[in-house]
Amino acid sequence: MSKITKMMASLSFAHLLGMPAGAKAEDGDGDDDKKQRTDESDEDYAKRMEEEEEEEKKKEDARRAEEEEKEEKKKEDEAKKARKAEEDEDDKEKAARVNERARCAAIFKCAAAGTRPDVAAHLAFNTSMPSAEAISMLETFAVGGAPQPSSLASRMAGVKPQNVGSGAAAAPAAGSDAAVTAQIIAAGKARRGEK
Repeated sequence: MSKITKMMASLSFAHLLGMPAGAKAEDGDGDDDKKQRTDESDEDYAKRMEEEEEEEKKKEDARRAEEEEKEEKKKEDEAKKARKAEEDEDDKEKAARVNERARCAAIFKCAAAGTRPDVAAHLAFNTSMPSAEAISMLETFAVGGAPQPSSLASRMAGVKPQNVGSGAAAAPAAGSDAAVTAQIIAAGKARRGEK
């Protein structure tokens, strides 16, 4: 609005309120569109204000909808990125499992694994050696052949049989563990005064 229009607007009703003529014009220069125009009736002014409020509400609703749409798109993008990262991790884990299975299979396919399956299992499952190194080590172990299981006879060969039926206890051989034990027990009894 021009200064003349503002003056005219301020003069038209200011005298009824007991205000000086320029008081209304000094009040606010901010929202001239919100003020009633001099050539505008009260009904037209109310209608114009309702239309402006509706337009402002529509603009605000459109702005909110746009913000919500941007926020929704941002969330979708983040979700896509998260899914892609999970898929990449899954792919890496799958590839690692496939490689590990291939390593174990290579170790067990070796001819030396048939000779020493215990060593083959240890190298395949308890180490992270490359298959070529594990096979080389397995072949080294297999050169000596499979470990011979010890039989009961071979284990009992080092044990002296006891004479179970005799009434008197046999005296332990001099210098044996049993003889030393008997001497320690006898010394303890002598010190305590026992027979």
